[in-house]
Formats: sequence, structure tokens, C-alpha cells
Amino acid sequence: MAKCGYSAITPAAVLLTANTARSVLGVLAPAACGLELKKVRVGLYGVNASGVPGDVELCNATFASNAPGGVTSTAVTPQQLYGRVIAPGFLAGSAWTAGNEPTVLAPIDSYPLTPNGGLVIYDLPLGDSPDCGPGTGFVLRARYPAGISISATFWVERA
Repeated sequence: MAKCGYSAITPAAVLLTANTARSVLGVLAPAACGLELKKVRVGLYGVNASGVPGDVELCNATFASNAPGGVTSTAVTPQQLYGRVIAPGFLAGSAWTAGNEPTVLAPIDSYPLTPNGGLVIYDLPLGDSPDCGPGTGFVLRARYPAGISISATFWVERA
């Protein structure tokens, strides 16, 4: 079945504060359809080999408050990658402000990642890709013992 695929990319590196979880990137499905997460990319800008690994979490989100693209995050414009040309119809955001994190997050994956040039390029296997229902979405959140910059990309399809 043909689908429409999109990418949502942090427009700039997101600065993490030491020992504070921060939502780096999020997508919110419209009321008419869900989203299927197809690929995740995460990159860190550390250069110190003695940097202590931190935790990266992929979460389901209801966005009960502080949805992407509002005043609490930087709006991200999704780019269509393939499929019939159609407006994305979903919201994306990055770098939520302190104290205004998205609410009702449920981790679905978590892994440690070194800050010394840490990189994750993960294409979710066919049949194993998480999806979300209409009006919900995904968030990538990170926490590191020291301040560091991070960037991320989600590839999603309408589900």
C-alpha cells in the first residue's frame, strides 16, 4: 500500500542541562489519522572522551499539555519524503522550554549513549515499528550528567 512519508528534524542542536530530562523532538498526529514511526536519528556533539553516557528515551505521548509547535517548543516544519503530495497535517516541535515539557509520556525504548560523538541511526524493522493513534504522538527525550547539545530526526508515515 502506498503511504506518505515525512521527516521532522530539529532545526538546531538542543542544549541539554546537566541532570535534567528534556524533550528534544516530538510529533503529534492529527485527529484524522495516526502516525507510524519508521526511522530515528540521534546525534550528540560531545568531544570529551571521558564524558559519562546519558539516557535517551523514545516515548509515546498524549500531549495532554504542551503539544509540539506551541509557545513551549520550537515549531518544526515536516518535510515530505515520498508518496502522493499531501500536506503533513501533523505538528512537530523541538526544544521544549524548562518547566514546560510535554505531559503524559510513556517510554517505549531507552538506551544509554555516549556524549563523545554518540550517534544512533535506526531504521525500525518492518512489523516492529511503533504507531500512535489520532491525537497522540512520539517524543524523544534525553538526560545527561553534563550539559551537551543533541539533534534528532524522526521519519514517520501516516497510519
